[in-house]
Amino acid sequence: MTDFSLSKCPKSEGKKFYLVTGKGGSSGRGVEGTDQKVNTNSTKLRRMVRSMVLGEMGEVGSPNDCIAAVFHPGVKNQVVLAYSKEVLIVDTELVLMVGQISVGRSNSPLVVMEVARQKPMIFLLHESGSVSVWSLRAGLTVASTPIIMSKSQSFLSFPSTPATSVSPMDGLLEVSYESVSVSEHVRLGKNCRVLGLALRPSTQAEVAFLATDGRIFLFNLRSTDSSTPPPVIVTLSSLSTTSMRLTMSAILSSMSPSKAVRMCPPLTTKNWAAYRPLLAVGTVTGHLQVVNVSTGLVEREVAVHSAPVLGLEWTSTHPAASLLSFAHCNVTGSTSGLVRNELVHTDIVTGKVRHLRTEQVREVGEPKITMIRVSHLKKYFVVAFAAGPFELWDLAKLCILRTMPKKFPHITALEWSPLHTARGRKSDSISPSEKEVCREQNMKEVTKEHIVLTDHDGQLYHFTVEGHTIKDGTKIPAETGLGTITCICWKSDMIVRGDTEGNVNIWNMKTRQSKNIHTGRGKVKRICFSPGKNNMKILVLYEDGVQIWDVKELEMINELRCPGDLLSVEDVDWAGSDRVVLAGQDGAVRLAGLALAGTSSHTLAYGREQQVVCMGLLPRDTFRGIACMLGYRPWAEEGDIRKMVTTGLTEEQVGLVDAVLDYLGEQFITSISDGGVSLAERYLLVSLALGLMFEMELWMVVVEQRAGRPLGRQFHVLADRDTFMSRQEELSRLHMARAVERVDRVRLTAQLICLGQVEAAVSMLLDTDMEDNNSMADQLLACLIQATANRDSTECHLSHVSTMKMVATSLLSEGKLWEGVQLLVLTGKVGDACSYLRSAGHW
Repeated sequence: MTDFSLSKCPKSEGKKFYLVTGKGGSSGRGVEGTDQKVNTNSTKLRRMVRSMVLGEMGEVGSPNDCIAAVFHPGVKNQVVLAYSKEVLIVDTELVLMVGQISVGRSNSPLVVMEVARQKPMIFLLHESGSVSVWSLRAGLTVASTPIIMSKSQSFLSFPSTPATSVSPMDGLLEVSYESVSVSEHVRLGKNCRVLGLALRPSTQAEVAFLATDGRIFLFNLRSTDSSTPPPVIVTLSSLSTTSMRLTMSAILSSMSPSKAVRMCPPLTTKNWAAYRPLLAVGTVTGHLQVVNVSTGLVEREVAVHSAPVLGLEWTSTHPAASLLSFAHCNVTGSTSGLVRNELVHTDIVTGKVRHLRTEQVREVGEPKITMIRVSHLKKYFVVAFAAGPFELWDLAKLCILRTMPKKFPHITALEWSPLHTARGRKSDSISPSEKEVCREQNMKEVTKEHIVLTDHDGQLYHFTVEGHTIKDGTKIPAETGLGTITCICWKSDMIVRGDTEGNVNIWNMKTRQSKNIHTGRGKVKRICFSPGKNNMKILVLYEDGVQIWDVKELEMINELRCPGDLLSVEDVDWAGSDRVVLAGQDGAVRLAGLALAGTSSHTLAYGREQQVVCMGLLPRDTFRGIACMLGYRPWAEEGDIRKMVTTGLTEEQVGLVDAVLDYLGEQFITSISDGGVSLAERYLLVSLALGLMFEMELWMVVVEQRAGRPLGRQFHVLADRDTFMSRQEELSRLHMARAVERVDRVRLTAQLICLGQVEAAVSMLLDTDMEDNNSMADQLLACLIQATANRDSTECHLSHVSTMKMVATSLLSEGKLWEGVQLLVLTGKVGDACSYLRSAGHW
């Protein structure tokens, strides 16, 4: 569509064409209404056998689906189409394919494509995590099987041969790309795949791609020629295609889509000195990530599980240094819901991973783990199952203490009591000399802790854990009006329960009173109390949102609905007494206040030690002023660049400018301070460093023209006359064998006349099909062009007579007697004209 506008509707429907796939997998153009049958039985059979033998899933999309379609930013009137196994170059003037990049069967399929502007180069991201760089070859190549184009014929792509200097009559010409560099394959996890690819806009010599686990891989395209020093800022236009290499420079860890989050134990007077706000995140890829909420950075990442992490708990307090997590994998062939559980203890400081329950998982399968709960003193933890008795474990020795009998009811919710009692002698019965010994033995004292749990009937059980034994306590009947209890939390004298019907039950143990809150929000997935003494707020997670309640006042503080306010919330926790953590289905972890709003924050709000290197964070006028000063060099007399550019800025802005100058390096500062560097070169360096795109191209044109170097293809008509004419001649040779439609032939004829290629223009007009209604007009136009093109009288007369005689003969052969006779008379061939009239019976 060539008349597209944002302000009004296009007048035409555009030019529609189809790219169809042949038997060999090559794509081409097909006209509307043409059916091309493709034999795909062998491909389907191969996929079926592969899935049966290897157990692999079929491809998500068809190999003929277009992955990306972009206008080539460096070459006018070209569109680049990417498929899983090939890349097609389509000319928008002819609406035909003029080139192809074949990936091949042995290489990994394509995922994303980026096209560069500074040079005609294409960056391809493969499923294996490698990035290949393709550059346009100089000149045109010849298709191995030349064909004659017609209006009803589909144009198929053909493998290209090495580029040579050929004439249009040697065969069908096409543009071709060659691979100049391929990066090494990136190690991806089992459930990880690549997502997107990006080029650095200013230099286009840096590449980055994103994986589903949140990691960002950075690559640099650099020259392998060590004989010449690299420029101050490496750009794609400054690199030679014969000596370049794409290498990985860094990997940036990021948040991955999560199923479970847990905040570390809250800040108290005991851990004030060593406290850090750490958030443990269990990802869908089986990794454990430890995030510093204050800085927003991932401090630790450990690959632990082979399946998504479904739950985790902190197992240490001062400091928070270890985690307990679980996941489960489906057992092949199991129809009874049995799985292979994974229970892992991880030390986030050393990275040591210890798998628990290794003996139990050796069986064919077992009921899946539904929850793990660690006691408040970090001495015990409980492992509960979906259809089996729970287990009591010793957290210090990581050994099992007791498995409940099989007849014990299956539990649906469990919580440890925050209250505990220690059995020991009173302090007044101990002599002063024994007090120090008793302090050392405090950890070895037998501590009594309490558990409350519920079964499917809603009954509440109370157990006491002391040493290696677990004792039965009280049993409270089910509360009327409550469904199956799904979660429970305990703080002070309050026990709060949530059920499958959206009810929240608050039970005061001191007054023995119970109150129900019917929210009508469906199943309650999690309830947790906020930290802090006498802080009785609870955070409630539902299937479709989040609510914050005040238990004392029995009133709702705020709520969040999904997907209205947020896409979806997988898990929640308290980050502080008035801050909550929301783990979304979109992979983001949000920190919100009691209002559950305003979860976004600017970059400078994080308490990071490393300053953010981005001059664009400054106000617009300040940013433009610094850019002008860096190029104009007003500090030449004083010699202090930092003092000059930071005058009048705030302390925060000064720190940002200093960080940017430190990042650019002393070589950049020396280059822009050098008096021998021209003004245009200085402003080009500044534009590249600060990412000023328009200014960069403006000064690049000035610098290249002063140096006498030809401009790139992206500048088109700004190039010098010889360069522009040579590129137009190459484009004309590319179009000559493909111009089938009359509009294309007329446009190409006019272009050939402007280029001074009269013979080629006349030849194209004479090749017009005689069945075409405009054939006679084209041939008469060829005669006119031939008659007016040459100034030498002798040469003009001979060429003109030869062309007109050829046209007259063609007209006579098509039955147009009088038109042919008239042209013969004009050329002086009266005798021949009379002979044709006599033969036709008109003389």
